[in-house]
Amino acid sequence: FALDFVQTSLQAESSSGEAALSVPSGGGFLSGIDIPLMLYFFFWYLGNYYYNVTNKLALRAAGGSSGFPMMISSLQLGVGSLYALFLWLAPDARSKPSITLADVKKMLPVAFCAMGAHSASVFALSAGAVSFGQIVKAAEPAFAAVLAQFVYGKKVSKAKWFCLPIIIGGVVLASVKELDFAVSALVSACIANLFAAFKGNENKKLMETPGIKDRLGSVGNQFAVVSILAFLMSIPLVLIKGESFSAFVEVYKANPVVSTNLLL
Repeated sequence: FALDFVQTSLQAESSSGEAALSVPSGGGFLSGIDIPLMLYFFFWYLGNYYYNVTNKLALRAAGGSSGFPMMISSLQLGVGSLYALFLWLAPDARSKPSITLADVKKMLPVAFCAMGAHSASVFALSAGAVSFGQIVKAAEPAFAAVLAQFVYGKKVSKAKWFCLPIIIGGVVLASVKELDFAVSALVSACIANLFAAFKGNENKKLMETPGIKDRLGSVGNQFAVVSILAFLMSIPLVLIKGESFSAFVEVYKANPVVSTNLLL
């Protein structure tokens, strides 16, 4: 939850271009560098590292892809949702959004894509090595560019198109050398990329809605609402896969790494 929030905040900072500099513009080697943005990058990568490691350990302890990947994925969203509700209820923590039912309906596509990207990513980690999952997910910019150009009608610059063969080629070469290759992990990671690309484009459409930024109040509130909706949408996946909650509770009690993963 925290990692995704940092990513959402990073996107907001970079898209708005309004992040304030923490150093004066008058000199020094840090002059002109957006320190808050650099910190977002640092914590994003640091959080991504620990998230993937702890996630893999928890998924392995819970039986891998045949165990409880959708249960873990859903409960991760659930823990984030509880934290969001706590911030709204706690005194002087975060003001509640004043969104309407129409706003919530417009947020459903973003929430569905967020749920799909998260669930598919977790399943990819459960089916294959962390390295392989990250290799395939590195191709996400290619998915985003294709969707933006041909589905959403957003022009992609020639410079970005020229970068894509390098990204795709690197992914292909790294995948060929990967010893722990799994077709299910490949397919799941590609599905996660597709959902993530749709999420980015749908989020841009959402933010173009007149007044919605004011009604949400903050990036944190936007992410909180999306996370709650994504959690509710993830519950049917757990039921469809047939993962038993009572059996998962036993695994949860017996493996501290699983409980740690959900809390972090």
